[in-house]
Amino acid sequence: MINYEELSKDELIKRAKLTSELAIAIDGLWFLSAEKANGFDKALDMDIEVWERYFSVSIKRIRKYFDIKLNGLEGIKEIMRYDPMWDPIGYELIEDSPDSLIFQVHNCPALEGMEKIGREILTCEPVEGAYLKKLAETCDPKLKVKALKLPPRKSPDELCCQWRFFFED
Repeated sequence: MINYEELSKDELIKRAKLTSELAIAIDGLWFLSAEKANGFDKALDMDIEVWERYFSVSIKRIRKYFDIKLNGLEGIKEIMRYDPMWDPIGYELIEDSPDSLIFQVHNCPALEGMEKIGREILTCEPVEGAYLKKLAETCDPKLKVKALKLPPRKSPDELCCQWRFFFED
């Protein structure tokens, strides 16, 4: 068993990056295998269910190691900061008002993979939307999420996607 306390900072950083990248890779490989065995629609339903369930598991594990608060927009920022699934994704969170937070993705390995193989039907909105909806509900029942921009994109220079977290009265 590895004793993480004995590893150098450099090796710990490399291991964290590797773990995040492998998690994204296994997610994509899992979906492709599920699609091959069951067809696209069934694989998509399964993927949505997995991501909804993943969120609950990830929150418990994150809270095991980090003292985070699950309050409102700050809770969203904290969870995304600690969830390793977001590490390989180039994103930013922009507070556009006290009651609203914009989440925009500049680089997405999953989308880039789908674009590379020429996939016409993208899984971004239903899968990412399910995760982000759970994230919003967990941080505040009045918090909602809405897609502002979704793939497909015309060029790799465009944003991959953009979402808005906001409070609904």
